[in-house]
Amino acid sequence: MKSEKSNSWLKFLLRNLSLIVFLAVLALVYISNVHVAERKQLKIEEKKREVQKIKWEYMSVEKDMLLNSSPSEMEKKTSEIGLQPPSSIPSKLTLKNDVEK
Repeated sequence: MKSEKSNSWLKFLLRNLSLIVFLAVLALVYISNVHVAERKQLKIEEKKREVQKIKWEYMSVEKDMLLNSSPSEMEKKTSEIGLQPPSSIPSKLTLKNDVEK
């Protein structure tokens, strides 16, 4: 009786072996796909942090540039090296042509 049960179980396994192999391969593909997706997600998060860091650096440099290029800052920096704003209005230079065309 026991050998008949084990024999029927063995027949069942052999009959469905292709299905069992297919399900095992499908499980391996699923596990592999999950790992690939997790790695891609980690790379995406890393790139997001990198973009945020570069954005902060850009905003810092832009703030410094705007601060240093204001007219009052430019006047301070030029006075340190001896340049001063003009005291009179610039005059227009004109050339007189002696030769008429």
